Order: sequence, then C-alpha cells, then structure tokens
Amino acid sequence: MDDERTPPERVRISRLQEVQLPDIEKVDRASAGMYEAAGFDAGVAKARSYADLADLTRGHNVLVVEADWKPAGYVAWRDEAPGVAVVEALAVDPELQRFGLGGRLVEAVRDDARKAGLKHIVVRAWAQAVWAMGFLRKCGFHEADTATLPNDVMAWVTRQEQPGEPLVRPGEALLFAEVGEAAPEPEEPEETPETEDLG
Repeated sequence: MDDERTPPERVRISRLQEVQLPDIEKVDRASAGMYEAAGFDAGVAKARSYADLADLTRGHNVLVVEADWKPAGYVAWRDEAPGVAVVEALAVDPELQRFGLGGRLVEAVRDDARKAGLKHIVVRAWAQAVWAMGFLRKCGFHEADTATLPNDVMAWVTRQEQPGEPLVRPGEALLFAEVGEAAPEPEEPEETPETEDLG
C-alpha cells in the first residue's frame, strides 16, 4: 500500500441505508479481490451481490463506516443463543485499510453487543489470510481453543456443531473476543478562570 495515502478527515458509523448498497457492493467486491490476489480459491471469499447485501439486513445488524461521506466498509453481525455476537461479514475498502476504519466497525459491534447484554463476539476467518488474522488479533480476538473457551462461547459452539458438519471449513479459524467495558468518555478540559490584571 502507498504510504503517502491521506487518512479520511471525517469518519462516521451508521446503520446500513439502501442508498449505500451500491458502494458497499463495490467494497465487498474489492475485499474479495484481495483474497483472489493472494491465491485463495474464488469460492473462499465470494463477493456478495446487491441482493445478498440487502438480504443480510433480515437477520443481521449491518453497520457501515463512512470515510469523508462515502461508504468505505461494513460489518454484519447477529445475536445467537445463548447470547453471543456472531460476525458474519466484515469488509473495508482495500484503499482505505490501515486507517482504523475496521477497528471502528469492531468497536461499533462491541457497543451494540454491550447494550444487548452480550459478553463475547465470535468470527470465522481464513487462517492463511495474514492481513485479516493480524487485524483481528489487534482487535483483541483469540483463536478458539475448547480448553479455554468462556462458558457462553463454549455453549454456542456446542449448539452450532452438527454431526458430519464441521463448525469451520478446512483452513478456517474460529476466533473470539470479549465485548469488554465501554471506553471512558473523553474528559472535558477544566476551565480556568481568567486572571485579573492587578497592575
């Protein structure tokens, strides 16, 4: 990536709106292209169509990150029993990666999950997609190890497992993270009284 890129001046998170779908479709296609360029099979990270993205809203909370007024990424997540936030999709325009936009989306999921009383987030990722795994680790995700899983995540895994159907596909990793506490609000600077000129 070009180190001379300019970060966006304005970043905003919103719920997906219909008018944003064409831009989000382009983001999803560009994100899938990263996997193809890295040598992954075409079916590994298949781009979602306009209709697929619109359909995500039926069972998911879909959040969009805008960079300087233009949709630059999205995340789709849902609450699954017994109370775990499951990230179905997360994509950021490759041209705008490394500016914290993906992190803002993960924090928005954490905020929503916290409001819903959820304690953990789970996501599936391709283990060989080093950029995705590195990003998720930076966001506090850990690879799921059944010996150390929190109770709610373990219960979710148990509910998901089906005879003859693996929870993750070959080459995929299951990761989880704590929702955590809300970040403290920035403190307002204390006002200092103006000094009187006693001269």
